[in-house]
Amino acid sequence: MKVFARILIIIIVLGGIGGLAYYKYINTVTFYNEGEVNGNTISNLYGKGLFCEKNGVVYFANPNDSDRLYKMNPDESDIEYIANDSVYYLNADDHYLYYSRNGEKYRDNSQLGFLNVNTDSLCRMSLRNGKVLILDDAICNACALGGNTIVYFHYDPEEATSLYSVKIDGKERQQINNTQIDPRCLVGEKLYYSGVENDHNLHNLNIHSKDSKFISSQNLWMPTVVGSEVYYMNLDENNRVYKSPLGSDEKTAITSYGTSDYNVAGNYLYYQTIKGNPDGLYRVDLSSGSEILLKEGQFNNINVTSQYVYFADFFSGRTFHSKIGSTNVSIFDPPIESVEEQ
Repeated sequence: MKVFARILIIIIVLGGIGGLAYYKYINTVTFYNEGEVNGNTISNLYGKGLFCEKNGVVYFANPNDSDRLYKMNPDESDIEYIANDSVYYLNADDHYLYYSRNGEKYRDNSQLGFLNVNTDSLCRMSLRNGKVLILDDAICNACALGGNTIVYFHYDPEEATSLYSVKIDGKERQQINNTQIDPRCLVGEKLYYSGVENDHNLHNLNIHSKDSKFISSQNLWMPTVVGSEVYYMNLDENNRVYKSPLGSDEKTAITSYGTSDYNVAGNYLYYQTIKGNPDGLYRVDLSSGSEILLKEGQFNNINVTSQYVYFADFFSGRTFHSKIGSTNVSIFDPPIESVEEQ
């Protein structure tokens, strides 16, 4: 019996050591993506990435709670608080959320805010346990996930804002271009962008090799690549949205008015007009070309999930939503779960 008891104790101790070792491993290991996974839609990232859908879950910056991080089902049920971070430019894969901290709001809300520590950082949060890894503690904002690399705007006093990349484990952080090339139109490892120095034509940049390539000569802004086509704001046509076959100079007008913000969502395109009649949030049916006004006013931050389109009043910040394909618009009014209640 004494021998059995000793063996049992040894087994229990070894099991405990093994459990602690596994717990330590699971909390330090990085889970990498297979293939060139992208973390959010290009159009959502143009709308500051305030909503991001992954594996049947919508992660979002709660507009009623200073853009703190929440999640819900695509039908807006089961809304839950996740973290005290005020966030934008959300990206997601199977294991992590990636985002930039919204500096001004984060300083107001974070427990560390009064210390002014890492309030504008680029972050990775584990979906399993909520653990946050700071990928870059500089001032960062627009960012996009491509495979196991994040490309993003990085600011420092000497070089101002430029294009950086970092691996999702926080390693190999580097400047990949010293200009303000927009990181949001990322398709696999290719970053499509409007020229920012010599022209506003379409180019792409391989985020690994850093090789740049001319694509087409449209005078454009905010390109959105969807399959073999690219949507964009045509600077020669008062910022109306056009589309072209990728790599071609052929073009087709999509919107009747110019725009300051747009989002391509399946068979629809939503956009805010410039000098519309009247100005407001419009929806274009991409099959028929029909165009309707959803709500009059000035709006921005257009984001789309599988079931809803969201957009914010430019002046008040109040967020509205409408079911995809519907003409009914109402206020998006998610509950607030205060930090003290967590």
